[in-house]
Amino acid sequence: MIRPFSLFSAVLVTCALAGTACQSESNTPDAEITATAVRTSPDSAALDQVKAGSFVIGFRGGFPALAEGRDDAAIAAIFTETCADIRSGTTENEAVSAVSDRLGEGGTQVGPQEAQAVYQMIAVMCQGQ
Repeated sequence: MIRPFSLFSAVLVTCALAGTACQSESNTPDAEITATAVRTSPDSAALDQVKAGSFVIGFRGGFPALAEGRDDAAIAAIFTETCADIRSGTTENEAVSAVSDRLGEGGTQVGPQEAQAVYQMIAVMCQGQ
């Protein structure tokens, strides 16, 4: 069972790590950076990897039972696949269902609240890309 404080802490840590990774060291105002430049920048792939790594840390801390038996690559795949769903315009209900399926691989029991919480972590981290 997920303790609310543990989940909240995991989400905060994950968001803080992702936010730190998103900070730019350039002096260019954000308004001058276009969405096209962000999508085509080679740094966006590196940023996705940083976010996936941050998600792995937050997921392991917030959902130890779901993380059990999964390696980092499997957890990162949950993030990248769900983030791709979000970016493609998948509805929240469909994305949560897909998260539940991904988490349930290997016979893991996943409750609807856990799937929703994992989806929310991913959705926050995918924003702004």
